[in-house]
Amino acid sequence: MEQNLNQEQKKPRRGASKFLAVLNILLLLALAAVLGYHFLSQRRLSVEAMAQQQELETRIQELEETTIPVDTFKGYVQQYSPSTEFIQQFFPDKLVYKDETGVVYADIDESLPKNDYDWQYLSRNGKRYSYAPPEGQAALLGIDVSAHQGDIDWQAVKDDGIGFAMIRLAYRGYGASGNLLVDQNYEANIDGALDAGLDVGVYVFSQAITEEEAVEEANLAIENLKGRDITFPVVFDMEEIAGSEARTYGMTPEQVTDIAIAFCETIEAAGYRPMIYGNLKWLAANMDLSRLTEYDTWLAQYYRTPAFPYDFQMWQYTNTGSVAGINGDVDLNLCFTRYPAQ
Repeated sequence: MEQNLNQEQKKPRRGASKFLAVLNILLLLALAAVLGYHFLSQRRLSVEAMAQQQELETRIQELEETTIPVDTFKGYVQQYSPSTEFIQQFFPDKLVYKDETGVVYADIDESLPKNDYDWQYLSRNGKRYSYAPPEGQAALLGIDVSAHQGDIDWQAVKDDGIGFAMIRLAYRGYGASGNLLVDQNYEANIDGALDAGLDVGVYVFSQAITEEEAVEEANLAIENLKGRDITFPVVFDMEEIAGSEARTYGMTPEQVTDIAIAFCETIEAAGYRPMIYGNLKWLAANMDLSRLTEYDTWLAQYYRTPAFPYDFQMWQYTNTGSVAGINGDVDLNLCFTRYPAQ
């Protein structure tokens, strides 16, 4: 995007004018949505609400009369805090996420492999997505589960159209001790999913702070996979834990990447396919993706359409899915790759 959308007012380009018109309309919708909720929730407008309404009307008039410099747009973003999904639409050349400082607009690394998915072939039915390009294979619908889902009727899951399951094998605690434990429902889940005929992979929730701890996590996974014929990857799942009490607090991207590689190399040496899980913020800000290109990626992003330019093989698109055989919410995923048996 240009640094200032007013810079070429004397000779506006047709494409730029259309872009600005769309930008203005979408920004108005965002501002109206943020303020409108407050208005509709009250029968009578308070003095404060009336002042906000006047401010919105002033902003609308400004937008009708002029285009918006990028810095002004970013100022509105900071003030009204629309979703990152909304903001991302206006910055296709950036990775947009929020951290403790506000909204971050990170450059895309053009040296990294990109995905070539065509999202016009992505469709939605309720909370279920499907991806079926005219050439190539359709994506496979799957779930990921842990002990939090309780007891699962895996045949009912299979009969409800689910093709694969990613099962939590183990997890490490957040605190200083960092106890490493096998998921309480791991054996019931993996055996039930395999018996039902699902493709199965596993993940380890990591809070490793050294490469040695990462290897310990990988070896625990390998030990508990013996005798089970899984076809999907073994996943390294390290996530941001808010607060300075988290044992991983303050780790650098270099440290996190070293730990991820130690896990993946151990998994690969045992004959399994490693994978790395993360949302856009975690992958962009907490990992050096240039060192991880040989490993598959499982993207967590709860958008209507993925906004991640780099190559990825699986997409976790909601944590409020509903599947027969499971009580309560469950994560839903699409897998764009057909994994061979290991």
